[in-house]
Formats: sequence, C-alpha cells, structure tokens
Amino acid sequence: MKNIFTLLIIVFSTTLSAQTEQNHIPVSKSIVGIWRLIDERTLANGESVRIVTGDYKVINADGTYYTFVTWPNQTTIAQYGSYEIESDSTLVEHIIENVLHPRLSGKDSPIKYNLIDENTMIVAWSYNLDGNIWINEKWIRLPLAVPTSVSGVKLVHPGAQKH
Repeated sequence: MKNIFTLLIIVFSTTLSAQTEQNHIPVSKSIVGIWRLIDERTLANGESVRIVTGDYKVINADGTYYTFVTWPNQTTIAQYGSYEIESDSTLVEHIIENVLHPRLSGKDSPIKYNLIDENTMIVAWSYNLDGNIWINEKWIRLPLAVPTSVSGVKLVHPGAQKH
C-alpha cells in the first residue's frame, strides 16, 4: 500500500511539473505559436514590399495544429491535424482534413522548416507529397501586443491617454 501511495505522489508531481514547464503560445520560442503567412516581393524599382496575407497557422504544444484563412466576409478553418517533429528542421503533418486541397486530407505531409529567429519561420511543403514540387512560405509569429496603428490610423487605447 505504501508503494502505491508513493507511486501516486510521483505520478502527480511529474504531471504537475510537466504542466508548469509547458510554454504558453505567446511566450514560446519554438515552432509552437500562432503564425501569419507573409509574402515579400521586390518591385521594379528594387524596393522590397511585405504583403501580409489572411492565412494563419496555430501550432500547439500538444502536437496538434490548424490553419485558418481570413476571407473578405468571414474566417474559416482550412486544415487541421497533428504533427510529429522528426528533427530540428523537419516534421510530418498528419492532415486530418484540408478543405482547400481535399486530395491532401488523410495524408502525411513532409515539412521542412527553419526558424530564422524566434519570430520568423521559413517552411517548405511538398505539394504532391513525393518531394518533387516544394512550396516555400515565410511565416511570422503573432506578437502578444496592442497595435499602435492600423493602415496609418493611430490608435489610442483606454488608460493610455494623458489628461
């Protein structure tokens, strides 16, 4: 009986320790986070322009993920599944459902990734799943922040005004 009680204490303390060590998404420095797809283009005059899309990806610490897309009048979940990290630069997404590319539903998708810094990730995924056609994407981590402007309009937040 004493051994069972000791075992329960060890299991409980290990579970509690694991829960406190797990990072919340806003403070993660790994691939766990909320990411936004961006595109960078170079104009004819040589100027670099960043195009921010309405595509987001949430990568959870529990091995699940989902992507969602912001359309003009609504936001929808486009894909969800689970993932397994194979190395510090590759993972496999186990796609449960993908409504934008239904042929990928129920498939495993190899992903190459590189964290350029803690807020920027380059991803390449195999469009045809056999590694012949790779799609390269750049994702930025959503910050835990209050925006100061939107499309050139300065925002004033309650409590931040000087009287």
